[in-house]
Amino acid sequence: MADASDQDQPTSNENAAALVAKLKLTIGIEAVFQAPDEMGRPSFRQYALAIGDFNPVYTDSQAAKAHGLRDVMAPPTLICDTWQYVEGDIDDQGRLVALRDELEAGGLRAGNDYEFFQPVHPDDVVTARRQTKNVYEKTGRSGSLVFWEVETRFFNQRGELLATNLETMFRRV
Repeated sequence: MADASDQDQPTSNENAAALVAKLKLTIGIEAVFQAPDEMGRPSFRQYALAIGDFNPVYTDSQAAKAHGLRDVMAPPTLICDTWQYVEGDIDDQGRLVALRDELEAGGLRAGNDYEFFQPVHPDDVVTARRQTKNVYEKTGRSGSLVFWEVETRFFNQRGELLATNLETMFRRV
């Protein structure tokens, strides 16, 4: 038997509608993150090792130049995955406070759509421009899910577009 306090709790549909409404308010609002310094060779090497990609253009200047590059380049997803250029505090869950959305929506990654325009070099200073592009709800066998798409565009110090990442997040409600 349900007690009186259960009657005051919002239903799953009400929770989903409230979250969708809050997230829709963030569509088009841009957050800009400017790196405090250059990307640097060590981050390229460490990331390549971490992902198990031993392409010499990430670590060897001569190999990079032989492939027409001016210097070594970052493994392509480095700037999309690491957020190493965001300065700031870390919260009690290990997340960068600067990247935590103001709605505390949480969520899990449902997928990424990457597009790369030019190599990232050790002397690049990256600026990321991040904004919510779309919010929607889907109902499946296990209930309601809220999805939101966040686009991040990455630029170097000359304002040249390096990459874009359209990340889809979701949360069960």
